[in-house]
Amino acid sequence: MKKSFLVIIPIFSFLVLLPFDCGTVISKDGGIFESENMGETWMQLSVEGEVSLARLNILSLAISTSGPDIMYAGTRIDGIYKGFNQGQIWQKLNDQNGVLDSRANVYDIAIDDKNVDRLYIGAYQNKKGRVFRSQDGGQSWEEVYVVSEEGYAVFAVAVDNYDSSVVYIGTAQGGFLKSTDYGKSWKIMRWFDDVISDIVINPKDTRQVYVSTFDQGIYKTSDKGLTWQSFKEVLEGFSQAQGIENLIIDMERTNILYAGSKYGLLTSKNSGQTWQEVAIIMPPESEPVLSLAIDPQNTDHLYYGAGSILYRSLDQGVNWTVHELNSGRNIKNIVINPQDPNKIFVGMHE
Repeated sequence: MKKSFLVIIPIFSFLVLLPFDCGTVISKDGGIFESENMGETWMQLSVEGEVSLARLNILSLAISTSGPDIMYAGTRIDGIYKGFNQGQIWQKLNDQNGVLDSRANVYDIAIDDKNVDRLYIGAYQNKKGRVFRSQDGGQSWEEVYVVSEEGYAVFAVAVDNYDSSVVYIGTAQGGFLKSTDYGKSWKIMRWFDDVISDIVINPKDTRQVYVSTFDQGIYKTSDKGLTWQSFKEVLEGFSQAQGIENLIIDMERTNILYAGSKYGLLTSKNSGQTWQEVAIIMPPESEPVLSLAIDPQNTDHLYYGAGSILYRSLDQGVNWTVHELNSGRNIKNIVINPQDPNKIFVGMHE
């Protein structure tokens, strides 16, 4: 007979991080890596004891633009973690309401920058995609949306930075939904014939929203979801470019977009109407671009991750430097401290 064990984890258990130089031999190579010099050198964030960030597969990373001391990390089958002191102290968030499972897959995290204690996560729990909301910095959660069928996750969540009562979610069923009351109720804006991989809102005109999909390219609305334009055809000139892993917008020059795809890295200089290949220093279709980031203080500075290598450009993708991490996993996420862009964090995933 198999024995069962009950493990009780304190709700407010904090993890104090010890930096390990990438040259140090360690038993785990996942979790989160940090650079304090724009990717030149890296430290893996780890902890003492049995619980370690280094064992985790990171699915999502988020940092608040208004309070960058606070970070969140979503994991595969290990719920969500909260980072303090710019990532030097971490807490495993265990829901006081018992709604969010401690072993949920957390695919996306959206922070309300007008109220940093309010955040939303897109997740997969108990065989269904779900959206959870916290209004106390992650200490307690409530479920605000669940997909109708088993086997479909929620991969994308976004909050309108102008009117934070407006929240968007994208599901693996292809549903693009909108809430105008902080996630309390939802309205379907469109069913897409594909899995929604990312949602990006124009920070200077939040009527403009971009949706990327895993096989049908990119769509744009200029009226918060009432009407849509497809960029699938303009992407067909690049093999497999319709398979979009992630999408980002230049926060200052909002007509500029970057898309990480199965083809490689693409950019648009006219709000998605046309797209061009960015001449990255690896062959097209050799490896998907899984992660992207733009320096919020100097948007000429562009980063992307492929495999365990971070690529950095200081001139909008004309020239690149190569920075390999001491990990056998892939760079799944890149986030930049908005107040100190020398500090970069990456989340690793198998």
